[in-house]
Amino acid sequence: MSAASSRFSAVLFDMDGVLVHSKPVVENSWRKVALNHGRHISDQEMHELVHGRPGSYTVDALFPNASAEEKQQIRRMVESIEERSPCASVAGVEKLIQSLAEYRIRFGLVTSGWQGRIEFVLQSLGLAGRFAVIVSRDDVSRGKPDPEPYLLAASRLGIPASETIVYEDSLSGVRAAVGAGAYCVGIGGEELLESGARTAVQDYTGITFQPRSPGEVAMRFPAGHEVLFACGR
Repeated sequence: MSAASSRFSAVLFDMDGVLVHSKPVVENSWRKVALNHGRHISDQEMHELVHGRPGSYTVDALFPNASAEEKQQIRRMVESIEERSPCASVAGVEKLIQSLAEYRIRFGLVTSGWQGRIEFVLQSLGLAGRFAVIVSRDDVSRGKPDPEPYLLAASRLGIPASETIVYEDSLSGVRAAVGAGAYCVGIGGEELLESGARTAVQDYTGITFQPRSPGEVAMRFPAGHEVLFACGR
């Protein structure tokens, strides 16, 4: 069984696709608004320009010739659809977060989402107030795939990013986590490994915890990997 050589101190989660299955909501909102503006979004564009990207990046990429006012209007329309659209949680995430709390391992949220959407999602999952740190799109000048969001979250926790485990589902998110020096776990398929994720899972149901020496616990993944955490830091 392979294991990381160092101990970790915190877990950082992306939100869309990692806490909740929001992919259909995100794709529907962008496609609906784009069609209203005479623009069809291909599957490749959705994969490369929408998922895991800040809305400002997406609207600039999809509508480069639109005026600033038009771009702002497009973003508002997309966000009005997304903000309060319910999504199912990723299987096992509530149990994983409960285990982190029981072992006194801090966890945070790092998302390209905005405050209203974050509040709605966390309240719907019963996780409001549970995260030690939340970094949203409004907290950074450069969004994913730039490492700034994960570096900021680690800084707010008072630890180097190399002491964090990051859960991400998008290519841009994985690149941001890896660029920050974090140990990234992909929620999804093999393409995430190609972008730098150390292991990948479909959901959290196969992840377990095993206490080791006093003050240390192992997080174990179905593929045989495990990482060690210092508890109660």
